[in-house]
Amino acid sequence: MSEILHTWAVAPAAVGACCLAADRARVRPPEVAASVLMLLAMLDAAAFGVVAPVYWTALLLVAALALTVWRRPRQRRAPRVPALMTLHTTLGMVVMAALQIGMGAHGASTGHAHGVSLTPFLLAGAVGYAGLSVVGASRMPTRLDRAQIVAMAASVVLMAVASV
Repeated sequence: MSEILHTWAVAPAAVGACCLAADRARVRPPEVAASVLMLLAMLDAAAFGVVAPVYWTALLLVAALALTVWRRPRQRRAPRVPALMTLHTTLGMVVMAALQIGMGAHGASTGHAHGVSLTPFLLAGAVGYAGLSVVGASRMPTRLDRAQIVAMAASVVLMAVASV
């Protein structure tokens, strides 16, 4: 069941990446690259398994940091991108990175596991991200921005449910 949910989580991520790329009014290559990276990580984890989840996690965290640095508020030549959109994309990469690790560890043998389960923390992170997404979608002026935020939230929630 979790494999089906994980595969279905790819669809809203693809819709979100397309909404972001279709916004011709504001060209945002860093955000498009971040969405495509998240989509590739999810697709690989759901269908192919070519790259280990720990490497996807590291790449997503580095990309989140890079996007944060790239979109810092004092940059003069930066296009007008809503700060909430940058925050949402960056946090989305962090939550996806955590879910990648959680889902990668999910398939491991738990017969000899020690410590606290990641599942409650992953679910709390996904719920928090979904809450931020609801607030963010209500504050976005364009339909494409709202659709991208809602699609990303749906993808995260599906991945979180699949990790249980």
